[in-house]
Amino acid sequence: MNEAIEKQYNPRTTVTPEALVRFTELGATLSEQAREKYVGQYDLRFGDGPLENADFFYCGKPNRPLMVFFHGGYWRARDKKDYSFVVNGILPLDCSVVVMNYDLCPAVTVEQIVAQTKRGLEWVAQQVAGWQIDPSRIYVSGHSAGAHIIAATLAQTGAAFALKQHNIKKAFLISGVFDVEPVLEISVNEEIRLKPADVQALSPIRHPFAANVAYEVIVGGAEPTDWIGESERMAAHLKAQGCQVGLHVLPGLNHYTVLHELDRPEGYISKLLAHELG
Repeated sequence: MNEAIEKQYNPRTTVTPEALVRFTELGATLSEQAREKYVGQYDLRFGDGPLENADFFYCGKPNRPLMVFFHGGYWRARDKKDYSFVVNGILPLDCSVVVMNYDLCPAVTVEQIVAQTKRGLEWVAQQVAGWQIDPSRIYVSGHSAGAHIIAATLAQTGAAFALKQHNIKKAFLISGVFDVEPVLEISVNEEIRLKPADVQALSPIRHPFAANVAYEVIVGGAEPTDWIGESERMAAHLKAQGCQVGLHVLPGLNHYTVLHELDRPEGYISKLLAHELG
């Protein structure tokens, strides 16, 4: 393990253990309240993996947009039920929500998780008619590892896990890691088990992107310098591909508090979506 890289690329080292527990408990409480407040269809299967399932929350109005959310946890932890709280900032915008799950390392590889992401997005595209969604307004968002797996499917890698034909309008990449090479040097790789041979295919910043998808790249200003740099470099890379890109470094927010800008309509990320929806 490289201690210098660990401090930059392991978000858990950036907050106290007590703060981490507090953020986790807040997410759990808000998620439970969201499931009590809103009607959801839970554990909808989209693949054969134990965790290849999703929760769907309908906004109550037909022909409205859809946001598809992928959680973080460094590909090795957490569950969709921990992130139901994102619907609190999205459903009031008359936008339906799907909160996605995926299998976790070390039971599967990161490459297999990206393949599951592709299957999940293809499955969502097949459901929109039955869900009464406007097929021209499908958005995706992800936090941390969730941002990575979205970017990895949208990158034109040539790999089987690349999402080819789709109708995604915009991706919100929140506090992601887009070049996985530093992960080889940190403690979490004991569970993730990335190998040097994986780096090229699984680093979306190393590949071209189609310009027909727009992006909002968001990161907390209180995150480590190198982690912020991941978002800055990704935004620059996407812009160089001809994509419409917004870069947002949110002052004072860390890796955990930044996502809570999506847990209420007046949050910064919710407002970005509201502006997009007009």
